[in-house]
Amino acid sequence: VKITLITRPANDYDENRKTMLSDLFSTIETGGVQMVYKSNIHQKFAIIDNKLTWYGSINLLSFGYSEETIMRLESSSIASELIESIDMGIFFTPSKCY
Repeated sequence: VKITLITRPANDYDENRKTMLSDLFSTIETGGVQMVYKSNIHQKFAIIDNKLTWYGSINLLSFGYSEETIMRLESSSIASELIESIDMGIFFTPSKCY
């Protein structure tokens, strides 16, 4: 299984969070996850095997105290559209988790 995580770079955050996020991203990379950094994204979704999508307002990498939503969608066309929506399609190939 290959996992690619697309997130905003630590430098996009305030000084109080930069060090913590840099450490977190380093730990994730050490675990074998490919990190792709893209500024100014706010989308929240996970795509598994190019067909299963978890999509919603929930922050998948953090915990908050507000109510959030997430939907499970099983559709390769929805997964493809989401990948294209963030202009990262060139990084993805079939049979991988994102």
